[in-house]
Amino acid sequence: MRPLFLWLATCLTLSAAGHRIASFSPGATQTLIDLGCSTEIVMATRWCPLLKEHLAARDADVFLPDLERLLKTKPDLVILPRMANPLWAEKCAKAGLRTLVLNPESRDSVSKDILLIGEATGRTDAAKKIAATFANRPATPTRKIIVIWDGVMAGPESYLAEPLAAAGLQSALSRGAWLKFDWELLVAAKPDAVLWVQNSGVDSLITTSPEKATEMGRIPGVRDLGCVKNKHVYQVNSGSNWLPGSGLTKSLDEIARIRNAIGR
Repeated sequence: MRPLFLWLATCLTLSAAGHRIASFSPGATQTLIDLGCSTEIVMATRWCPLLKEHLAARDADVFLPDLERLLKTKPDLVILPRMANPLWAEKCAKAGLRTLVLNPESRDSVSKDILLIGEATGRTDAAKKIAATFANRPATPTRKIIVIWDGVMAGPESYLAEPLAAAGLQSALSRGAWLKFDWELLVAAKPDAVLWVQNSGVDSLITTSPEKATEMGRIPGVRDLGCVKNKHVYQVNSGSNWLPGSGLTKSLDEIARIRNAIGR
């Protein structure tokens, strides 16, 4: 059924004025905000980065979807995350709702999603400008990093690959999107830096993490890694700026600071 949703998303483009958008993806909601669609959002999740006074309903739940509740908001566009149940997407489409399902996760899925949302909302030019941010590549040699988040590590096929590359970094892992965290894998990967991401309602700047560095320094094998010896162990709190969407553009300068700290 996925081609149907993509066809609906790309061929039935409306003018920017008059949209009523239901977003079931916090990352997509941030993209909508950055595209200038904030006032057009009529339904969002409770995790979406909207101001408290925003009038959108906050009960969009892709895991417990409610079509009756959705229809009450009278959306003309519904945006669903890639992990949405295909039956829910089909149900939305059969109810006459223009339904957009975000792209499968890949190393360039963030820019693809931004362009997809831009086309669906009539903001193609703005979307191209944002997506182009990830296309710039520094002239310095690429260094390797491992990003650890909720017990998993971001691999070369994760959505984080694109913003990391834009900052001159790449996953130290050899395969996959997300792999279960494992100290032996980390040691074998020999990263130049490690970044620990903590879930939070508010984004923070990337900082060095003496606590994590100390923890890693107690583990045989791990303590011998260059990233530990050179104190390239970092942490960051994630609000919306680390989710798959345009919010990642706001983290690029921070990620680049890690690359600059590693040096040549």
